[in-house]
Amino acid sequence: MKNIVTVSREYGSGGYEVGRRVAEAMNYRFYDKELIAHIAEKFMMPESYVATAEDAPIRRNIFHEVFPVLARTENEDADYIFREQGKFIVQLVEEGNCVIAGRRADFYLRDHPNALHLFFYADMDFKIERICRTENCTEEEAVRKIQDTDKRRRTSYEYVTGRKWGDMHNYDRMICTSTLGLDRCVEEILTLLG
Repeated sequence: MKNIVTVSREYGSGGYEVGRRVAEAMNYRFYDKELIAHIAEKFMMPESYVATAEDAPIRRNIFHEVFPVLARTENEDADYIFREQGKFIVQLVEEGNCVIAGRRADFYLRDHPNALHLFFYADMDFKIERICRTENCTEEEAVRKIQDTDKRRRTSYEYVTGRKWGDMHNYDRMICTSTLGLDRCVEEILTLLG
């Protein structure tokens, strides 16, 4: 039986909501931004610093690649946080049933036999409508938020994992929320968890 669920998602797809509802229905713990708080507490760093490092744009530094001993990259803090977050996620699942939203958990738990890795995506119109409704913004703002957030997620994921974000080979299921609807997605995942 799968007792760990990782949720990767396009911004606005509703994957976060589906994951939270699955956790509630199964009485599983649900983790997302709480992981930032745990890392910050563990390493006595401000949460804002950890969150900023997590979302910072990743830059390739050719000088560092050629002269690694002489150069300090802008990414070193982010690298440290990514490594520690990965270790923490692996330890966390030993405590029991949980759903983890984002944080590259599918990568950190890629070899865990009891993990179910999900990726949620949706049509652009569906995502725009959800974001306009939930965040009270214009369609133009929603489009910008979708593009910016997904670009950050893709860049961070690919930098840390060396894998392509949203590639079906990295997940057990690819789920289109705009086709199924959120209620049906929850039902199907609960069936998978059996």
